[in-house]
Amino acid sequence: MFPVWLLKPNSRQLITSERGVPWHSLFHLYRWVSFSFLALLSVACDTDLIPDIDKELSPEAQALVDSAFAPYVAADTLVDHHVHFLGLGNTSSGIEVNPDTRSFFHPIKLTRFNYFMDAGSITNEALADEQYLQYLMAQIERIPANIQILALALDRYYDENGAVDPENYEIYIPNEYVVSLSQLYPDRIVPAISVHPYQQDAVEALEKWASRGVRVVKWVPNAQGIDPSSPLCDPFYAAMSSLDMVLLSHAGTEQALDSQGRQHLGNPLLLRRALDSGVKVIVAHCATAGTSVDLDDPTLPEIDNFLLFMRLFDNPEYEGTLFADISGMTLVNQVGNSLKEILARQDLHTRLLYGSDYPLPAVDILNQNYALGLMGYLNEDIIGELDEIQAVNPLLYSFVLMRFLQHPESGAHFSEDLFRNKLP
Repeated sequence: MFPVWLLKPNSRQLITSERGVPWHSLFHLYRWVSFSFLALLSVACDTDLIPDIDKELSPEAQALVDSAFAPYVAADTLVDHHVHFLGLGNTSSGIEVNPDTRSFFHPIKLTRFNYFMDAGSITNEALADEQYLQYLMAQIERIPANIQILALALDRYYDENGAVDPENYEIYIPNEYVVSLSQLYPDRIVPAISVHPYQQDAVEALEKWASRGVRVVKWVPNAQGIDPSSPLCDPFYAAMSSLDMVLLSHAGTEQALDSQGRQHLGNPLLLRRALDSGVKVIVAHCATAGTSVDLDDPTLPEIDNFLLFMRLFDNPEYEGTLFADISGMTLVNQVGNSLKEILARQDLHTRLLYGSDYPLPAVDILNQNYALGLMGYLNEDIIGELDEIQAVNPLLYSFVLMRFLQHPESGAHFSEDLFRNKLP
């Protein structure tokens, strides 16, 4: 018997009831309840959710921040390897959003997108691009360390003939935009382009951006319609390997973007083709969400994507090419045995990279420190301070949270070097 947690947004109130709910489905239930609740919320931006970046932390919260950064010296460069960009294309950014995300006829998409805009402190749609960037940079500047972010582009959906599907997307973040931001903030922003491997000029695009110093390519296969195991990717992989570029790929179920029946493309085992082609791969979120077919024995029932990912991670053949980021692993709809296993596997921490999955650390309903404390992942004495930090600077909060996470039984933490890690 496990308690079913129903945590209210913007509160630490806990409602429990005893149900015969298996651990693996506990947060699936929470997710269903949460998004049903979200669909009933006002779809206008809620300024009450906007963190107060100029507010001074209490002495206790500031002491927690100081402790989190104590091991790092001025010469250290800390890297957040998973930061999303958002906007409405009101500037020359080139950002595009699907009209469905702004339509009352699609309330789930509209509410979900507005929650992300709230998280990014967008209060005026006419200034969406500027507000998102300005608030993000304000958070970075208030982090007491030399920190860089990996800014993620997101390409469109292409079919297997290399044609763009203009309807099959939620948001498009151009490569030109994130690269321009890295030029504007060279000490803070590192660009990650997104190139769909099915497009006719995919290899040429890789060569173009590699010549400008870009090393990372971002995919969300479920949303973009990419099968990482398709032979169509072979020329792309060959180019990536020769150019020493790194593939940062989502794996597991995609929950933030509409994937329209393509969740099977998040199966971690599909990334073997890239690895076997010599491509360095970073698996986002350690593939914590959802289940997939075991491609090594499709007759078996579906199993957790995290277990499929760990099968790859434990394969010595991929020791020098397979990496993962820990972004999103503490979100209430994803936290579970995968986080416990990753904390326990100290032998793998040299291949893990820190990522915040920003703006998700600012989505209050997905970040429940009280629940993490009840499960043993946090010392309950610091929960109030973490709540306070989140309310002021969500990007800082994500870093401090990850620094103080602990294994519920052994007390093991993520290694200090994990936060220093640079791209492989």
